Amino acid sequence: MATHKHIAELIIKHRRNTLSVQENEELNAWCNLCGENQLLFERLSGPGYDNMVELYNSLSITETGGKVRPLFPDQRRKRFIKALGYAGIVMCLLFTAVALNSIFNKQKDRYKKNELVQQRGSAINDNKAPDLHRVQLKLANGDVVYLDSAVDGHIALQYRSAIFKRGDMVRYEWSTGNAQPELEYNTLITPRARKFVLELPDGSKAWLNAFSSITYPTAFIGKERIVQITGEVYFEVNHEPVALGKVEKKPFIVYVNSIPGSLGIGAKVEVMGTHFNINAYGDEPVIKTTLLQGKVKISNQFLQVAGTGRVVNEPVEKGNESAALQTTVLIPGQQAQISGNGRLEVIKYADIHEVMAWHKDLFMFNDQHIKRIMQQIARHYDYDVEFADRVDGHYTLTLTRQSTLDQVLRVIELSGGVQFTVEGRKIIVSQ
Repeated sequence: MATHKHIAELIIKHRRNTLSVQENEELNAWCNLCGENQLLFERLSGPGYDNMVELYNSLSITETGGKVRPLFPDQRRKRFIKALGYAGIVMCLLFTAVALNSIFNKQKDRYKKNELVQQRGSAINDNKAPDLHRVQLKLANGDVVYLDSAVDGHIALQYRSAIFKRGDMVRYEWSTGNAQPELEYNTLITPRARKFVLELPDGSKAWLNAFSSITYPTAFIGKERIVQITGEVYFEVNHEPVALGKVEKKPFIVYVNSIPGSLGIGAKVEVMGTHFNINAYGDEPVIKTTLLQGKVKISNQFLQVAGTGRVVNEPVEKGNESAALQTTVLIPGQQAQISGNGRLEVIKYADIHEVMAWHKDLFMFNDQHIKRIMQQIARHYDYDVEFADRVDGHYTLTLTRQSTLDQVLRVIELSGGVQFTVEGRKIIVSQ
């Protein structure tokens, strides 16, 4: 005679694909007794019944003549009264099942939480030297979160902001709670061969190219929204940031670090709501700001940065006649270039496609010198470059950045005038 437990065991085995031939025939015979059995079987075979307790207490059956049938009270009075008695027993069983299931789920949730804490803990390193080959988020207290190994979800709580990660993007959400006593600054750093996206507390977005960084406050509570960058960053600025339910229009200012070996001159970019790209790699001869949409004001500036890496609101200008303060306003399609001696020059018709190629995951070179080309390749593939001979070729080509290093080098070689040898993590360039 089949029992509650026996039918539950058969369904459990069916869900696990471990039924014997005889057990399968027995379960089919029970399902074929009536349509109610079949409907009950289909319901219990679906998601939500993953253990014996749940299945056993979901089965309400009576045993007559060796046949197992679900208990469905019909319209006859006697059977209905009898069903009420069974219902009382079933309710007791269900309450027991709910209690057991609640305990089971709490234990499972506790395990998952512990697992997430362990995973997040493994992504935070506050004692060892930072791994320069990974995407780093430096928090105000000196902790480093490695975003390429951190799990998606909540990462940390900083002054006025909760930090979340999703894929290759980290996002700051405004928080009304005073989580920390004073304004804090964070820094996002990408290594060579990696890109990352940052959504700032005001909703503005910054796309960091390889080997770049951005330093910013965890909340824009002053009269200006100020960040500082190195490398290459593309911005889409929110011109109507919302804080505490209010729209607060504030200038957005980007300070650009000075070029190594120059007179210490960097750049200041002031915007209200616009799309623009800044290229300020240390191995490039000029700082380039290219405007795609809106309006920006560019100035050459001597920058002063606090030892903690925080941005000082007022950059300090040095008294140098050859590097006098210069300012210009760009319109879409124009590019401002600031050289190492402080000279500011405007390119009226910039090649926007070439400037934004990296953002679209492309290499695009229009009559570019081989040294400029190899700088991009080195950053993207994380290789060092050595010139064995004097090579002065200029090249024009477009390739996807999904190409392998060998494919890219082969295409350039086929253009003539240059050869490449790869030794370990070094590319040797020769004629």
